[in-house]
Amino acid sequence: MFGRSPRSNLPSRGLWRIVDDRVMAVDRAWAGPTTVLVPSEDVLILTVDLPFQTRRQREQALGFAIEDELAEPLAALHVALGQEVSPRRHIAGAVRHDRMARWLALLAEADLDQAILLPDALTLPTPPAGAWSVRTDGGRALVRTDAGSGFALPARDLTAAWQAADQPRLRVLGGDLPDTLLDGVEDDAVLLGSVAEPVLMVPPLDLRQGGYAVARSRDLQPMKMAAAILGVGVAIHLLLLGIDTFLLHRMAETREAETRTLLQAAVPTLQPDEDLIAAADRAVPQGGGGLRRFTRLMAQTSGAWPVGQAQMTRIDYDDPGAMTLGVTVPDDAALQAAVAALRAGGLEAAGEPVAGATQTQTGGINADIRLGAPR
Repeated sequence: MFGRSPRSNLPSRGLWRIVDDRVMAVDRAWAGPTTVLVPSEDVLILTVDLPFQTRRQREQALGFAIEDELAEPLAALHVALGQEVSPRRHIAGAVRHDRMARWLALLAEADLDQAILLPDALTLPTPPAGAWSVRTDGGRALVRTDAGSGFALPARDLTAAWQAADQPRLRVLGGDLPDTLLDGVEDDAVLLGSVAEPVLMVPPLDLRQGGYAVARSRDLQPMKMAAAILGVGVAIHLLLLGIDTFLLHRMAETREAETRTLLQAAVPTLQPDEDLIAAADRAVPQGGGGLRRFTRLMAQTSGAWPVGQAQMTRIDYDDPGAMTLGVTVPDDAALQAAVAALRAGGLEAAGEPVAGATQTQTGGINADIRLGAPR
């Protein structure tokens, strides 16, 4: 048979954790990416400012940016770049190379070679400013700070760490706290689960980077990914095509309605479903090319007509190649805007209020727009 035979009974998916050098299941129905939680006691988690343009540049500068925070030589450590928590500020992690090698060996034994490695303190949600998210279980405490970093320590040492951090407010997410910390607990702290039930779905830090990055199998995965990308592209193209078609249809309906309104003034007997070209034929004198000039003028007027405050009230077609539109506009500025739109559409246009006209019931004015032959 082709392919690799399974090395264990564990399905290579879900949520797992490493405890005492053993891989243990947390949630085999985990909806997020296959993830293995590692003890945060073995990882220095911090946030660091990296004012560089590309991720590659930030990865290259990360080790030097956190070197002063490290208790061991940089050469002995693997550093990993995580989620951006604010502009140019990222979560980062540092762990010994020998510890990473041991974890990867455990993943290989459990058939979890493709899994993400996530420090378990980062399963807690980031608290608001001036607060910690805290969860305790089995004499162990996980803490997530408002900066986005986190750590783990024995629960008995939590009080000392809290006092050293100027006693931030505490959002308790599970377990019991020492009495010395109760004054710092927020009144609205909500129990979200135990240590074995993290609420995080998208990992903010994957230690599998650089030389420890996942080695993608050379099977059908690239083809599946290409097919998925192609499918997404086709779906997006069809969506955009549908939107374009819808907008063009709406535009055509709008222009048809505007043209029908203009023709209605010239042809009072126009029927709701009557063909517009046939109606135009009845609107102009027969012979002498009147239809062509009138139809062209009507089409160009409809295409340039401003949809907005100018409302057409009548049409006078008294000279081949020219017409007068009666309109109602809120003020002279709206009239000049309509004239400008028609001129921009290639028409000779001029407008002025009707002599002696008074304000309409809606507060506007009546005006005439004289249209000349299209340019």
